[in-house]
Amino acid sequence: MQAEVSNNFEASEVLEQRQYCSFWLANRLFGVDILHVKEINRVLEFTTIFHAPKEVKGYVNIRGQIHLVLDLRLLLGFEASALSDQSSVLIFKTQIAEPFGVLVDKIGDVVGVSVDEVETRSMFDDSSLSDTDSLSDAGANLVEGVCKLENDIMVVLDAYKFISAVKF
Repeated sequence: MQAEVSNNFEASEVLEQRQYCSFWLANRLFGVDILHVKEINRVLEFTTIFHAPKEVKGYVNIRGQIHLVLDLRLLLGFEASALSDQSSVLIFKTQIAEPFGVLVDKIGDVVGVSVDEVETRSMFDDSSLSDTDSLSDAGANLVEGVCKLENDIMVVLDAYKFISAVKF
């Protein structure tokens, strides 16, 4: 009987942790729920989509599947940047939207954070987020919350809102 109680306690601890795929944009740390990420890919050859909004980087073919790629820097209101050897595309699961990904400057680590450590949008007013002050209005709407890590602050983004933030 004691072992059952112990196992139930461990399961509740796991539920209180969330894992984030972290990445860097404009020297700032961001993250998205790891459960929404299908893969991280280094394919950086994009097919341009003429007359598309500036936030649309183009299409990328990954193992025969075509994915729309958004430039997350532009979507958040930062300056465009040249691709580097550390640039990557985060591809999201189809439960988020049709096959798409976002271009990021550099991939970070998988970060485990306790649920109560993430200050969600309902816990703060927009003026209290100094790290998100430089985000565009559309970019600020993508913010799900903010959490303080040991050596940095990570802005948590809501992947469900990426596609709808682009004005097609």
